[in-house]
Amino acid sequence: MRLQSGGCCGRSSLSKGLIDHAGTKAAGLAAALVAGSEPGSPIVGCEPSCIFTLRDEHRALLPDDPRVRDVAGRVRQVEELVSAAVEDGRLRLRSDSWLAGRRIVYHGHCHQKAEVGTAATVAMLRRVPGVEVAELDAGCCGMAGSFGFEAEHYETSMTVGRDRLFPAIEGEPSTTVLAATGVSCRQQIAHGTGRLARHPVELLCSVVED
Repeated sequence: MRLQSGGCCGRSSLSKGLIDHAGTKAAGLAAALVAGSEPGSPIVGCEPSCIFTLRDEHRALLPDDPRVRDVAGRVRQVEELVSAAVEDGRLRLRSDSWLAGRRIVYHGHCHQKAEVGTAATVAMLRRVPGVEVAELDAGCCGMAGSFGFEAEHYETSMTVGRDRLFPAIEGEPSTTVLAATGVSCRQQIAHGTGRLARHPVELLCSVVED
């Protein structure tokens, strides 16, 4: 496995309508990923908006770029690869970890839900020995990309979060472990409830056998 950084996927540019700028970023990242990976190898990432931008928006922006098509065809969710590694024994999880006996409440990212759903993430979390996993049905966190970062939209963003997500989290005891795939979701949860949410892969990494 190689850790590869070839720049931004351009998602932030797309959200502001900067199509040409996003196309330039897409071309540059696709070129870097093709050059820095083995042919046919999976391309994964932890942020749903970024990884699905490689698969979908990049092909729409640059349909004739063979490198974009190559990358799009190799995109996988990191949760799929982690689950496969646990299943075949390459990755072993401790049965006596700090998560054993705990409840994990997971909030899925809207982009992920729209593209592929959250089944792979939930399945990965349930591979941790001794945990109870519950997925929230709480709608959008309210951040919506860069929307909630903008001062003029902050209160609207928080109002969306207060509608369903924040009350659902506040109803959980302090012993509940919170998980969310989106970096914006995790930040919004911190702002709205004062509680820490971790990426699901971070939780898996914390219980891997030495």
